[in-house]
Amino acid sequence: MPIPKTLKDLLTLPTAPFAESAVMRYLARTCARLPNVEVAFDLYGNLLAVYRHRPRRGRVALALVAHTDHPGFVVRERIDRRTVRAEFRGGVRPEYFPGARVRFWAARGWVRGEVAAPARARQVPDVAGSIGRPEDVRIRVPEPVAAGDLGMWDLPDPVLRGGRVYARGCDDIAGAAALLQMLQNLARRRAAGEIYVLFTRAEEVGFVGALGAVRAGTLPKHVPVVSIETSSVLPGVTQGAGPILRVGDRAAVFHPGLTAHLERVARELAERNKRFAYQRKLMDGGTCEAAPFLAYGYVAGGICVALGNYHNMDTQRKKIGPEYISLSDWQRMVQWFEALACDDRGYEDAADAALLRPRMEERWARYAELLAEALSGSAGTAPGRRRGPGPEAGVATGARPPGTRGGGDHGQLRATMRSRVSTRR
Repeated sequence: MPIPKTLKDLLTLPTAPFAESAVMRYLARTCARLPNVEVAFDLYGNLLAVYRHRPRRGRVALALVAHTDHPGFVVRERIDRRTVRAEFRGGVRPEYFPGARVRFWAARGWVRGEVAAPARARQVPDVAGSIGRPEDVRIRVPEPVAAGDLGMWDLPDPVLRGGRVYARGCDDIAGAAALLQMLQNLARRRAAGEIYVLFTRAEEVGFVGALGAVRAGTLPKHVPVVSIETSSVLPGVTQGAGPILRVGDRAAVFHPGLTAHLERVARELAERNKRFAYQRKLMDGGTCEAAPFLAYGYVAGGICVALGNYHNMDTQRKKIGPEYISLSDWQRMVQWFEALACDDRGYEDAADAALLRPRMEERWARYAELLAEALSGSAGTAPGRRRGPGPEAGVATGARPPGTRGGGDHGQLRATMRSRVSTRR
């Protein structure tokens, strides 16, 4: 089985933070040709595509969000005829740089080079603390490249081996390709449904495109947001066992009502299609674009596929290598997206969250009397043993323990997001 054309085409294109034009042009041109799809760029260059064809009235649609950049280089200046200074944008540890091969996308095509000097790293803020990021890199090139040319690691075009797709950058071009494939499938079938798709920029330097979309109001505030990612494989996750319902990331646990909705649609799809499978996991190896949307009051959740060699760091060989994903995971993720777009109920927070409530009510009915007896001291307390404190011990009913915060408070996360917008990169 060959790599699907949409996936292969996009994985072949060059991209880097703030230099996503090749990928964006492909997405915009393809979406503009699809029936029942409206396409527009927002103020910050993010691309919004909305599929809408005979949706049920009153149904709340979802927004699926994927970024179009991957860690890469941008030339800042020529030092001499054979050496350039390039800025590296993204999170790759400095020890992977010395001697690594690079390719720049120049006016006449790819120009290959090699890292000549170790990258100097500086600590930059991250939503979960701080990370080391190279400031600049000296790269030797056999022929001139211009300031502003973008570069990626010198790795092959996408190939399929053993059911896995290997490429220069799956993160998150594979996620964007899955969303485009979904739109193509829906348009071809003229399926009844509705879905928002947002292709964002500059995620790899701190969700900057997503933060721009929040400020521009690109997505209506009532629309729940699902971050689509390729996320570093973790213990408890198996490549090839299906896409992952991401219940949270390193920065936050996602909205329980939206998570319940995503899982309901996945379960129903699995009942209809016995070849469909999915996994459920807290993917806390990194932080995804759900974080900025949560920080600014959106309902947000996540879906991902497991990624090997995250950010091209082959930890086994201790050198730069191709990222890889399972093709079957990617294909099943596309099926899940289509089911979400066509789900007749749509997102219903109260209904989906209420799936858990009947079990809670049953347990309350069973044990409430014992709880009341223990509080009054008529049961569950040994003779002569002091009873634990109740409301009469000076603790107001309904008060929170000292040092705790109310549910849904993303104030610290939001403050971090604000600092990202104000920080020049």
